[in-house]
Amino acid sequence: MIVKEKVLIHKGMDKVRQGLYDEAIEIYDRVLAMNPENTHAWNNRGVALFSANRSEESLECYNRSIEIDPKNLDALRNRGYVLRSMGRMDEAMKAYEQVMMAGGDETDLESMAIVLVGTGMLAEALDCLNQAMSINPTERIEKEIVALMFTIEQREKEQR
Repeated sequence: MIVKEKVLIHKGMDKVRQGLYDEAIEIYDRVLAMNPENTHAWNNRGVALFSANRSEESLECYNRSIEIDPKNLDALRNRGYVLRSMGRMDEAMKAYEQVMMAGGDETDLESMAIVLVGTGMLAEALDCLNQAMSINPTERIEKEIVALMFTIEQREKEQR
């Protein structure tokens, strides 16, 4: 990536942080006009579009970034997050599986657990959280595990 592209990408990120999404999108479009294979520009354009409540368009950007670099963790993660936010849990699950195959971490396992809870697969979600805890034990993950175990116990009581 040439210096001018890097500068513009940073400028676009600043615009996103300022809530100036249309300006950010224009900047990313300029980068992509210079280099249509710039995965950072595609990914960040997706962030700006999602921030502007244009989820479907953001998915197109993430997909393009992933086509160029199938192991682009940022685009894979963002794609999973957008799909999850849209309630498209089966697709989100596949996205997070791709994230894990590309080198995801405990935070990605937590995201995967959220999707699994959303689809009612509580035991599988608990497995993800336990894996996350084994990678990086934190109080936050521990609290999530306790809360999920409580939910599982309550569901089991209701089913009796």
